[in-house]
Amino acid sequence: MDGFTDEQARDDEQHMDLETEDFIATVDLGETPIRVDMFDFHRTNKGALAALRRATVTPRDRARKDILNGEELHNHSRFFPRHLGNLMLVMLQQRCKDETHPWSMIREFHKDDSNMEIPPDYCRVDLGSRGIFEVGVDAEVHLDLGAHGAVLYMTHDHDGDRRFHVGVPKTQRAEADRFLEELEEAVFTTLLKGLVMTSTYRVLDREAYHDERLTLSKDIEEAIDREVIQYVPLMGELEDLGVPSSRGVLLVGEPGTGKTMIVKHIVRSLADLSIIIVTPDELGRGSVRRIFEHARRMSPCVVVLEDLDNVGAISRDIAQHPILGELLVAMDGTDGNSGVLAVATTNNLNLLDGAIRARPGRFDRVIAVEAPSSDVRRAMLTRQMETFGGRPEDLDLRWLVRETEGLTGAYLNEVVKSAFIRARQRGQTSIEVVDMEAAVSDVVGSRKVAIEGRRNASSHGSPPSQLFA
Repeated sequence: MDGFTDEQARDDEQHMDLETEDFIATVDLGETPIRVDMFDFHRTNKGALAALRRATVTPRDRARKDILNGEELHNHSRFFPRHLGNLMLVMLQQRCKDETHPWSMIREFHKDDSNMEIPPDYCRVDLGSRGIFEVGVDAEVHLDLGAHGAVLYMTHDHDGDRRFHVGVPKTQRAEADRFLEELEEAVFTTLLKGLVMTSTYRVLDREAYHDERLTLSKDIEEAIDREVIQYVPLMGELEDLGVPSSRGVLLVGEPGTGKTMIVKHIVRSLADLSIIIVTPDELGRGSVRRIFEHARRMSPCVVVLEDLDNVGAISRDIAQHPILGELLVAMDGTDGNSGVLAVATTNNLNLLDGAIRARPGRFDRVIAVEAPSSDVRRAMLTRQMETFGGRPEDLDLRWLVRETEGLTGAYLNEVVKSAFIRARQRGQTSIEVVDMEAAVSDVVGSRKVAIEGRRNASSHGSPPSQLFA
């Protein structure tokens, strides 16, 4: 901690161990020689500096000393990434307000204010349905932890990462680490449990995953319910039997076939479960291990790995991918993965290493997500048209379903949206058959170009190892 104590000043005054006594200097000022004892001069100078330091002890220095009951201070520092530091402070606030908990907050002020009069800057922490909280950004907090006091202050960088500095009496140095460990554990087992979040602990609105237009084929919905939704209640029973309860489900299909819709269905159906949504840009060296470690703390928990192939083709056929080993260990390593259900989506199964896609204990189930059947297309198109004002009276729905064969859900949405735009451009308030016919022609033609382009770029079906040779 910064600042000087009285003890430190006295130490400075007494720290003068010397091996010689010859400190006499003679200065000849004309006819008057002057003898100067340099040792006395040095001692006087040090004493003056020590006295000056004692005179400039700030209210913050005195408050810190009172908190520690005059004991020597032990400073302990730890780093917490992204939103986790803010969540630690939210948890600290709740613990200090809990009358049944021994912790209490004595004061909070800006960490650079030695007079303890300026309040810290605050930032908002949105926990969705659990409320919005404010926590100090550059704050010093004085705490009573029951058995002893503590001084906590935080620093942060431009990414929002936090470094916590905890000062406790030197006789209680082990308590500093336990203090931070208790806070971190409570964040995952209490504060975040049951919420939907990103891998950086930003809480997401679960209601945003409710989509009235969601339509899944009967086969897909049954497979998801069997392998994911209905599996979750069995995880505890498997643990009681001593059987690993982890599971991995891989959703495979072309872009637009509805993999994201399936993820929404999972989030909506598991309303009380902790869910971590991981996008490709959030996966890097070290992050996979951390994500699964924290998921175990919140178990039962679902980890959703979106577009796994977009991480950079996790395959030894292409290169020794930096996170391949981490993912293999995280999903089926020596630490176990109890209580964690991983759901991953991919557009190209061939770009995933065989140890990931064909190994029980990692991804136990692979579910193919294909273009919707005629019945599902009919339901999707009907719902889309209701969103844009309803179905044209003279539209032959059987014709529309037949003409859109092979289109994915994303393309079906585009058909109706394009028809609506055409109608508005013609000055009409509702979609007419002519708009739907033109939209089908445009979207089907666009899809044909996209597929042919993708086939031409695939080097005639060469395996990944040859594509990147």
